[in-house]
Amino acid sequence: MDMNRTLIAYSPEISRRALVAVATTAALLLPITSASAKDWPEMSFRLTMTVSTEEPLGQGMTHFIDRLAEETDGNVTVDFFPSGQLGQDLDVFEQISDGTVHMHASGFGINANYNSFFAPWLFRSFDHVQRVLESDMAQSWNDALKAERGVSVLMAYPRAARHITSNGRGVATPADLKGLRMRVPQIPILFDGFAGLGADAVAMNFGEVYSGLQAGLISGQENPLPTIAGFSIQEVQEYISLTGHVLAPEYIYVNSAWWDNLPDDLRTLMDGLLIEGQQVAADATNSAEDKILSSIRAAGGTEIIEVDVEAFYLAAGPILDRIGPQHLGEETYRVIVELAN
Repeated sequence: MDMNRTLIAYSPEISRRALVAVATTAALLLPITSASAKDWPEMSFRLTMTVSTEEPLGQGMTHFIDRLAEETDGNVTVDFFPSGQLGQDLDVFEQISDGTVHMHASGFGINANYNSFFAPWLFRSFDHVQRVLESDMAQSWNDALKAERGVSVLMAYPRAARHITSNGRGVATPADLKGLRMRVPQIPILFDGFAGLGADAVAMNFGEVYSGLQAGLISGQENPLPTIAGFSIQEVQEYISLTGHVLAPEYIYVNSAWWDNLPDDLRTLMDGLLIEGQQVAADATNSAEDKILSSIRAAGGTEIIEVDVEAFYLAAGPILDRIGPQHLGEETYRVIVELAN
């Protein structure tokens, strides 16, 4: 197998491979002997995920796990820890580096480079995301990640766009953000982007968001619709505004040494099954928003607001031009902007 691996950004609109190098560090599982297609080694590995199995990413990972057991006659199994059972992303990233976790599926970028896609109202389409992932710049990201942390990004899965939920008022225009006390993940470009648009951005663990909204400690938050519905956020929010402000994908991370030391045929099989799971996640993502919105509308109590997204892009542009080079790096921001069309 070629040592160059592929970083795939799959979206409802397109499915192409993007070349990103993956490299090696040191083997971290028990030695594995070469195996034929009919004589798979007996082994297990740890796969973690911070979201639930009900989300599109979870459905893709479940498909991968089931198919891997099927194709290897049960010889290769997965110790699966969804819903943050082994900790949140920052904790798990350390576990991937030291080899106690072998694979991790997450929409959270392991560093500032991979969190570039959280810049609000910077990426106009999944095509734009794809062009960035296909760039030489993204290849250099993965090279550096492997060298510095012993972690590689195998591919990217689709994720639904992020939207704003709120109480008191909907967010139909950029002006509606002013003074809105809302929880924003502590991703600098996202947090400061909302603050720059006038929101009262609040750092809060996601596990505290539901109770914080219920108690009135915050008035809003932002997340993809599958996450909003998966954690019943709509139960404590009067509005969902379809701002689509972030189009960040979800990544499949691996411990580089573990992955590179797998038998070639097993690695090839797993790679193909991950791509199958990617398609499952893409199909689920395609249908999830419509189903969720229909369900929320039928339940009543939460108003769905269509917004003029172009107005948000125009308002965010000058702010991103100011903070983008600071948070993402001048070259990264320049390339992202250049690849917009």
